[in-house]
Amino acid sequence: MTNHTVKTEEFAATLPFKFKNAQLLKTVFVHRSFLNEKEAKTLGLRESNERLEFLGDAVLGAAVSDILYARYPATAEGELTRMRARLVNKKTLAGLALELGLPRYLRLGKGERASGGAENPTILASTFEAFIAAVYVELGFDSVYGYILELFNPLINEDLAGPGHFDFKPRLQELGQRVYKEAPSYRLVSETGAPHKKTFAVEAIIGGKVLGRGCAASKKEAEQAAAEEALQNLERLNKDS
Repeated sequence: MTNHTVKTEEFAATLPFKFKNAQLLKTVFVHRSFLNEKEAKTLGLRESNERLEFLGDAVLGAAVSDILYARYPATAEGELTRMRARLVNKKTLAGLALELGLPRYLRLGKGERASGGAENPTILASTFEAFIAAVYVELGFDSVYGYILELFNPLINEDLAGPGHFDFKPRLQELGQRVYKEAPSYRLVSETGAPHKKTFAVEAIIGGKVLGRGCAASKKEAEQAAAEEALQNLERLNKDS
């Protein structure tokens, strides 16, 4: 039995579910650089984790999108997109890879390993996506969805539900007072749609100027979106001046 087999079995034992397809799990950890090594042929490894990475990216995107859609029913599409981007990105996925101990099982070419590939956030994020794909192939979407929910719940609670995420209005208030000596005001421009599915359009105004506009399913969300755009416009103006 090879060392790699032992390591892969060791990793499988840490999972909260049984993983029967040993070859699939091996592939999760095979970086393309390793395929050039003699050891890859000895181990019978002919495929890198790139195809799994492609699939895992799609599975992650679908699952996290569904989680956010269900958890934040009043949040507009643009804000949901930003929330997902804060969760599904190289830094976050690399962090999850480290949490799960994935670097220990990576198969890298000698050159890639020597240049720090086992700590490379891009490689770690890709390996995490490949792992998610393998769980999906092995157990199906319902099971991988539950696992993704378990992994991402703390991130959602700490990052998105914390005061740092929806902080556009306080930041605009502070900037408005500092630059214009005046707090921003928010004006409701329109209210459209059926009573159960309204869309509110709001403008953020400072010094008599409309600096931002936002649309959302609630006035509060629309004000946040307007404040965000106003902040972006003010930052752009400050750069240009």
